[in-house]
Amino acid sequence: MRIQIPNLKLIIALQIGFATAVSLIAVAYGGVQLGASTAYGAFLMLANLILLAWAWARVLNKKSVAWTILILVIKYAVLLGSIFYLARAPWFNPLGAGVGMTSFLMAALVLAVVMNSKNEKAIGSIDSL
Repeated sequence: MRIQIPNLKLIIALQIGFATAVSLIAVAYGGVQLGASTAYGAFLMLANLILLAWAWARVLNKKSVAWTILILVIKYAVLLGSIFYLARAPWFNPLGAGVGMTSFLMAALVLAVVMNSKNEKAIGSIDSL
């Protein structure tokens, strides 16, 4: 039996939207280098979310835990290695990458507001019974 995880799908969609918006704003105000660094940081968070969704679905469906743990461990090593490698590149702007990574926080905040409003509506319908 496959378990659906709509919250992770929604936050991935929100992350794509915020990543695109933040990257375009960075290009408009800071140039192509800042925009590329911002897009890279946002892409890292998007890749992190996608791998997390994949791993979480495997855990909930009781698939091989070894592969899931391997992916979780490797993704953090790749994340750290890529940031370390790019921090030395002349075009890379760490501030832009940080802004791109914080696009995840914006997506999480919007998801929290949406989920809170759904919960309040559900509680209100229960109270009216």
